[in-house]
Amino acid sequence: MLNIMIKIPEYIQNLTPYKPGNKLKQGKIKKTITEFINLASNENPLGASPKAIEALKETTKYLSVYPDVGATELISHLSEMLDKPEQKIIAGSGSDAIIGDIIKAFSDYGDDVLTAEETFIGYFVNVLKLGRKLIKAPMKNHQYDLDSLLNSITPKTRIIFLSNPNNPTGSMFFKKEFDEFLNKVPKDILIVYDEAYSIYAALHDGYPDGLYYEQDNLIVIRTFSKSHGLAGIRIGFAFGPQKLISTLYKVKLPFEPNSIAQRVALAALTDFDFIFQTIKLNTISLERMVNLFDELKLNYIKPYANFVMLIFDNEEKAKNFVDDCYESNILVRHLSPFGVPNGVRISTGTHTQMDYAIDVFRKLLRKK
Repeated sequence: MLNIMIKIPEYIQNLTPYKPGNKLKQGKIKKTITEFINLASNENPLGASPKAIEALKETTKYLSVYPDVGATELISHLSEMLDKPEQKIIAGSGSDAIIGDIIKAFSDYGDDVLTAEETFIGYFVNVLKLGRKLIKAPMKNHQYDLDSLLNSITPKTRIIFLSNPNNPTGSMFFKKEFDEFLNKVPKDILIVYDEAYSIYAALHDGYPDGLYYEQDNLIVIRTFSKSHGLAGIRIGFAFGPQKLISTLYKVKLPFEPNSIAQRVALAALTDFDFIFQTIKLNTISLERMVNLFDELKLNYIKPYANFVMLIFDNEEKAKNFVDDCYESNILVRHLSPFGVPNGVRISTGTHTQMDYAIDVFRKLLRKK
């Protein structure tokens, strides 16, 4: 019998599989995920929009039919809503898929891809699994330091990823500094501006809304996972210069996003009341958490999305808090994989969830 050894590239061997924030601790408490209040994953606590759910019921008739390759109806609606030509928009199976396609399309094996130290882990994974070199610039007080990013550019830098507001820290950089940054980045480097939390951030003065930027080396990414409550069907979109978007179509999988995702996302875009209720609930929930943390004189980063990052004195205290919350049937996210070992990210919930969580947090954090 032949002993065939399959070669696995070293950069693949060095990867660590992604660990979700809502993962149960096997062997510790034998419960189902539904028995927990999940404040670990930045999901919409209201679920999905009623219009999206109704659209989902109608999609069964399309299960045997290949999806529309160009997501024609969805992109047509996005074009009208965003006031962008259809040729400048692309849809994909979530932000992660689009991020991966951007790296494939605009960099080569061994090229440098630049981002920050404490930012979205999806950048790290996609860069490393595609054999690019990941460069992480230092942050300042858990916020993007755009000057540090500029100083970290190398002759081999091809792409810069920015998350604003930043996941997992919740911090935000503002229009004036972003404008200065855009002017200073060499025009042969692609800037990817990730606005996963744009609907929440838009409430704040000075937020640099990607809609209003037209630049030859800028692509803006958005997602339906957060404010639209569609994390389970994986759909996102990007807009930018026509030449760059047409290049992305060359590398994306031909039948993504799937037909269900396309139709449900289209319905979600028309449910303005659901978005209003989502923003209203998030604002109240953030205020309740911030008020508690101020009352207890705790260290946290001012939030601009749908979560707050608590900062503990050390990693042990952060892990203990996560474990104590788990024992109380609350899931929160320890941020060691993101590069913040002493940080814990807490997402917003419903009023009932927050009533319980605030009570638990007060009891646990008074001991810290």
